[in-house]
Parts: sequence; structure tokens; C-alpha cells
Amino acid sequence: MAGHQRYRLLDELRGVAAVAVLVFHIGTRGGGPLLLPNGFLAVDFFFMLSGFVIAEAYEARLQAGLTFTGFAARRLVRMAPVAVLGAAIGGAYLVARAFAAPARSDPLIEVVGANLLNLMILPKLWHGRATGWEMFPANGPLWSLFFEIAINLIWAAFLAGRSSRVLCLVVSISAGFLVALGLHFGSLDIGWEAISLTGGAARVGFGFGTGLLLHRMRAGIPAMGRPSAIMALTALVYFLALPLPLLGWQLLIVLVCMPAVLLVAVAAGKEQVLPGGTLLGRLSYPLYGIHVPLLALTAGALKYVGGGAGGHWTALLLAPLLLVAAWAVLVLIDEPARRWLARRILASADSSGGTTQPQTAHRVRRTAAARHSARGQLLRN
Repeated sequence: MAGHQRYRLLDELRGVAAVAVLVFHIGTRGGGPLLLPNGFLAVDFFFMLSGFVIAEAYEARLQAGLTFTGFAARRLVRMAPVAVLGAAIGGAYLVARAFAAPARSDPLIEVVGANLLNLMILPKLWHGRATGWEMFPANGPLWSLFFEIAINLIWAAFLAGRSSRVLCLVVSISAGFLVALGLHFGSLDIGWEAISLTGGAARVGFGFGTGLLLHRMRAGIPAMGRPSAIMALTALVYFLALPLPLLGWQLLIVLVCMPAVLLVAVAAGKEQVLPGGTLLGRLSYPLYGIHVPLLALTAGALKYVGGGAGGHWTALLLAPLLLVAAWAVLVLIDEPARRWLARRILASADSSGGTTQPQTAHRVRRTAAARHSARGQLLRN
């Protein structure tokens, strides 16, 4: 998207956040050291980035006549291939574990039921013997994609084009619930279990809404160039890496620090910092979508052959291997699948259901131009 080229640093920051989640899960699921105890907060930054980028890509187009069906189809095409692949890999692992280690697994019928739901990006809402209240046992990070899809559709249906006051109200209410639920659970690591489902709604409501508001403010943010790009990248890494697993620190990061990082990143304009940062941004979604199932396969194999109890620094060697796997998924599966789906879904979605509002001739021209570039945009947004 041409407009998004003004904010190339956001791709780099998304890639850094994805690596932070990977390192966090290597410590919690892959037998490695817990280097980033607050790495899960990178998900909140993902939500903020999403709000900003989705508004940049689609708000004007929705107001120009893009149908809700057309918007939903675009988000489905963008997110489904990696999400389904990750759920399929993780689901296969859970089935194998049910046969190889039934005492450490949910009953097979529950495993199959959860897998089917997760393949449709829907949560498991019952308590499992081994998986507990986890909503997406086939692929844990799908919980955030579930909320991402939900907030995307809610925004397109009800909030796109609404006043900034309405968005401020959404953000304020979400922030209040986030604080209350954080106090209740003692952490912001919530939303991925059925018992903290409302926590996920509060996290995505605050994060996505903050991104939308910063997008509304973008014209008034002064251009600061490369210094602000370096500042934003450094601050994001610092906030995620500081080993303070305390609720107060988590709330400060999410409610204050991360919105400030996004604001400074927007001020960077076209500046980039990391060599290969654009590629890292492209890898961020497939890396996020497949790393937990692959970690589960690795950890399960090590336990099966008598591996140690975990905490080994050598587990960090999985990070570059998973980056290579993410690149293979991107090039061989994700991008080809999106192009294939775009050819078969978008034309019918754009022509069905009418438009979101009556179109003037000017809007018709803008809509036609937007549709002309749709396929290219699907590989970036």
C-alpha cells in the first residue's frame, strides 16, 4: 500500500515483537531460559500496530464504498493460511501425544473436538485434563488472532468513520477493564484461557483502539526522522526485556509505554533502522503463527527420548531455525495461498451485498482504484 510506505519502521517493530514472543515461548514451552518474562506483552503492541495499519489501509476505502463482505474476505485471505497451518501442525502433535502419552493428554475425543474448533479459529471453552482452560491447545497464539479477527469485524461494522470521542470511550472502558482484570488475575498474561476470556477482549479493545486513535492523530505528529526510529526500536526492546514480572510494570508498559513507542515510530516516517528489517516484518506473521506448534513438537520429542528438565541455553538455537521455517512458510505456502484465495474470493465478495453507503461518482472512481491494487495489498497488510 502506498500510504503504508510512510511508516516502514512499523514492519520492523512488528518483526522485533514477533521475535520477543518467540524468545518468551522458548523459555515457557521450549525448554530454554526465561529471558523475557514480559515477552507476552508484545501481543498488546501487535494489537496497537494492527489498529493503526488497518485504519491506514481500510478506513477510507470503507467510507468510499468497500463492502463489509469485501473487507471481511480480505482479512480472511490475509490471516487464514498461516492460522490454519499452525492449527493443523499443533493438532497433529496433540493427536500423536494422545496415543503416545495418554496420561499426559486430554481424551482423544476432546483432542479431536478442540482441533476442529481451532482449525476454524474458534476457541475450546471446556476444561481439559491436560490442556486446562487453554482455548487454542492446537496452537496457543491463535487466541490473539481470534480476538484480532473479532475486533477487525466489529470495527468495520460499527466503528469505522466514527468520531474520535467514540474511540476514546472504547479505549477508556477497555483500559478500565484491563486494570480491573489485571488486579483480579495478578497479571496481564490473560485472554488465552477461557476463564480469562474477558481479559483478551480488554487487551484487544485497548490496543486496537489506541492504534486507531494514533492513526487519527498522525497528521499532527511532527516528523522526527531517524532519531525517533532508533528511539522507538530501542524503547520497545527495553520495555519487553526488562526482567520485572510485576503487574504494575506490565500495566505501565501496556497503558503508557507502548502507545508512546508507536507514536514515536509514526514520527519516524519512512526511516528504517535494522538491516533486513523489512524481511523480518514479512516473517513476523508466519513466525508468530507456527512457532508454538514447532516448539511443542521439539519439546515433546526431547521428553520422549529422555531429555532434560529444561532451562538450557542451547534451546535458543531454535530461534534461527524457526526463522528459517517461517521464511519457508511465507514463500512456499502463505503468499501463494493468499494469491490463490484472492483470485477466487475477492471478486465475488466485492460484488455481493451492495455497498456500505450510497456512492458518488468520485467514490466509485476511488473504489475502483482501490480494488485494482487489492491483490498487492494482501501481501503487505
